[in-house]
Amino acid sequence: MAPELFKTMEANELRELAQKIKDYQEAKKLTFALLLKKFRGIGSDKTFNRILAGDLSELDLEKQLNNYRAVWALIESLGDEEADEEEFYDDLFPVIQLKRAFFETTRENGNGRVIFLLGPTGSGKSCARKLLIEKYGERLLWIEASEAWGGSPMAFLGAILVALGKKDVPYGQVDRLNLVIQLLKASRRCLVIEEAHHLGPRNLNVQVTLVNQTPGEFVNLAIDTLWKKLESAAYEECRQLTGNRLAERINLGREPRESDVCKLLERRIKWADPDPKKASKQAAKLVLDKAANYGRLAFVRDVCKRANEMAESKPVDIELFAGAVTEEVASR
Repeated sequence: MAPELFKTMEANELRELAQKIKDYQEAKKLTFALLLKKFRGIGSDKTFNRILAGDLSELDLEKQLNNYRAVWALIESLGDEEADEEEFYDDLFPVIQLKRAFFETTRENGNGRVIFLLGPTGSGKSCARKLLIEKYGERLLWIEASEAWGGSPMAFLGAILVALGKKDVPYGQVDRLNLVIQLLKASRRCLVIEEAHHLGPRNLNVQVTLVNQTPGEFVNLAIDTLWKKLESAAYEECRQLTGNRLAERINLGREPRESDVCKLLERRIKWADPDPKKASKQAAKLVLDKAANYGRLAFVRDVCKRANEMAESKPVDIELFAGAVTEEVASR
């Protein structure tokens, strides 16, 4: 493909992404300051408006395209409700562990570049992934594996190419693989795979090939019990990733950490007690045992929302909070 045509395609894609982000901003009624706070990869107001207007003459086209692809991927991965309402914290255990493991793996030049983040639903995997994308946006590609793929490498490779911004995806499996390798070798990128327990044996082998032939990192997020099931069914394939290609395996455990629960309670609830740390620790004792069985950190988040609604904008006391826990359990 001629360089001029390639640049024209990149420019068109960048303008299209900027317009999608602008449409999202208007639909959500966000000020630019709030939009930039949520998605730092957009850059300045001046840069954003220049891209919208098609004035790309003095911009680093490749850099801006990577940034805007990452921003749009993050918007899509958040979902409408979460992008509007959900607030994430970078000092929770899952986030700290994933960011640390990723940073350490970026310095690895051998094959040990595969990270696993394993835990049950509601344990903080998606929160960690979203904040990792927010911090390293232009470096990360995000895809979500699906049971509907049926373990097909065609589907897996196609999803990677779409995340890379390719509209004309090759039909043949080998052509898709070669193009993915070519694009991932061009610059060091990290592939983040959500629901990795749906990959299946053949796609595990594809990931091995990508690790062998490209320089980037591979982050697999999976439900621990389903990953264990996949390991049992595809031991040799999994072993290739969890052997000398493994950078780190992070197990979040079945129960939320008390420190994480206290942080959520302190930040999401306006306590009647003048000492919010004290109130949060007291409240954590009421919710910890229930959280382990009813959704972990996601359950704590929903209890906070219910308690605030019950308080009707007034400060929350421990009695009201206990009632919110009881009602949330009853609703599940």
